Amino acid sequence: MSTTDEDRRREAALDACIDAARDSAPVPSAALLARVLDAAEAEQDRIAARHAAVPRAPRAGLWARLRQGLGGYPALAGLAAAGVAGIWIGMALPALLPGTLPGDYVVDVAPDLALDTGGDF
Repeated sequence: MSTTDEDRRREAALDACIDAARDSAPVPSAALLARVLDAAEAEQDRIAARHAAVPRAPRAGLWARLRQGLGGYPALAGLAAAGVAGIWIGMALPALLPGTLPGDYVVDVAPDLALDTGGDF
């Protein structure tokens, strides 16, 4: 699209206005700056007073947070019971569970899995 002489004159006038605006940066008055600083200091004082008035609760310890994360004392009791039962079953496995005595019929559900049980099964 070709530009005409009228378009060039308009662009030159617009460029002159833009250059003049760029050269004359607005300077805020001293009264405006004083009001802004007073408002900022008042806001800082208000925030500091609000934070000073609110007492902070002590942070819970590691065990309290862990207990709360697991679900409280009922969940910990169930977890402890399951752990004790697992240890008891693991220790009493050869003597108490059926299928662990020599001569009992044992089904190997994973024959490809080489599992060393430490016994003569």
